[in-house]
Amino acid sequence: MKENSASTPADLHDPKRRLRAALVFPALVIPFAASFFYFVLFPGTAFGNAFYSGIKVFLLLWPVIAVRFLLREPIKNPYPRRQHLKSVLPGALFGLVTVGVMVFLLKATALSSLIDENGPRIAQRIGDLGVADHFLIFALFISFAHAALEEFYWRWFAFGQLRVLLPRVWMAHLLAALGFASHHVVIMSQFFPMGWALFLGVCVAIGGAVWSILYNRYGSLLGAWTSHMIVDLGLMWVGWEVLSAAN
Repeated sequence: MKENSASTPADLHDPKRRLRAALVFPALVIPFAASFFYFVLFPGTAFGNAFYSGIKVFLLLWPVIAVRFLLREPIKNPYPRRQHLKSVLPGALFGLVTVGVMVFLLKATALSSLIDENGPRIAQRIGDLGVADHFLIFALFISFAHAALEEFYWRWFAFGQLRVLLPRVWMAHLLAALGFASHHVVIMSQFFPMGWALFLGVCVAIGGAVWSILYNRYGSLLGAWTSHMIVDLGLMWVGWEVLSAAN
C-alpha cells in the first residue's frame, strides 16, 4: 500500500503549531481516561453511563471546536485528489481479512476459552449499558454511525493534525494508532489477562494505522469507514453470540 508522501508534509513553520499540539493532545488521551470511568470505576451506573455518552459527544464536537473555532480553519478534506471509490476495495479486503483473523483467534487459540469463561461478565457489561434488549439496533449503530464518528475523529482530526505537526508521516500514523488503541486496552483488560489485552490492543493499533494509511493514500475516509464497518459487524456478531450463550 503506497504512501502518498507528497500530500502529507509536516509544516514545521506552522504559526499555529503550539495551539495545534495543545488541541490534539487531549484528543489522544481523553477517550483513554474516560474509559476508566465508564468501564472500570463506575460501570453500570448512571454516572458511568453519562461518561460513556459524554465521550461520544466529545468525539463529535471536539474536532469541530478545535478546527473551526480555535484554529479558525475550515472543516474540509485537506486532500486535493480524493479517490473515494478506489479506497473501498482495499478497505473492504482489509476488513474481511481482519474478521478472518478474528474468527481464527476465537476458534483456534486460548482466546476461545477466555471468551467462554468471561461470557457472563461480557454479557453483564452489555446489559449495564442498557442495550441488551435492543442489541441489534445497538450493533447497527456501532457498526455504521459510530464507525463513521471514529473515522472522523481518529483519522480526519487526530491523524490529520498530527501529520501537520510531526516531521514524518509514519510518526503521525503511529501516534494516532496508539491513541485509538489505548481505550480499547482498558476495556479488554476487564475481560482478559493483561497479556491478551495488550496483544488485542496491538491488533487494534494495527487496524487504526492501516485506516489512517488508507486515508492518507486515497484522500478519502470512505475506504477506512467501509473497513471499520466490516470489523465492527464482526465484533458485534461476537457480542451477539456471547449474549445468546448467557441467556
